[in-house]
Amino acid sequence: MSQPNDVLSINDQVSKIKSIKYFTPARTYEEANSILLKINELIERYGNALIPWVKDTSSLQHASDSLWDLARVAAMKSGRTNTWDSAWDYAWKQASYSARDNYGWYGGGYVSGESARDAARDAAKYAARYIVYESVKDKMQHPNPFEFVLELYSMGLKPTYFRKVNEQERFVVDVPIKNGEKFVLGCYVYGDKEILFTHQWKDYCSSLSPVKEDASSRTIA
Repeated sequence: MSQPNDVLSINDQVSKIKSIKYFTPARTYEEANSILLKINELIERYGNALIPWVKDTSSLQHASDSLWDLARVAAMKSGRTNTWDSAWDYAWKQASYSARDNYGWYGGGYVSGESARDAARDAAKYAARYIVYESVKDKMQHPNPFEFVLELYSMGLKPTYFRKVNEQERFVVDVPIKNGEKFVLGCYVYGDKEILFTHQWKDYCSSLSPVKEDASSRTIA
């Protein structure tokens, strides 16, 4: 028996989730800086796609979070097949494996068990949001914002979310970097011309270390 077209389409989108190789490759500083134009373009498109969902004085991050609930409710009311839970599970598992196998996990020097779980949780969150939105895209009347975050993941990056950077809301992407024999995360903030700070996987953009000695201080909350 053939499946409905919407189910076939969603199955294709789940396949897209399964094609992502999370958090690899680790790049040099030079290689990381060479892809910043593409990163900025994707972040800008993500922010623009969220604008229709911003209500009153709410933030872009609030729009992203609330859109998950809106899409999920719309999907359940429409009787759409739940494929977002399986997308969550798959992304969680693969992102966890990648963090463990490529950068160390329990007892490792770069990724603690807790920070690996958090990285996997974020990957799973965006995978599920992308899939649930795809399942009701005919009803949402706007492009899927989360496709741009998935493209960041497909580049081997570690997107976080919109954060307060020196009191302004800006999207932050962590870039796995290999510096000699050590692995760190380049803490890239949308709009910067280069990666200015790094941090350990366990530090969540705290305890920032400047790449250059003359870098100004930065607070990310």
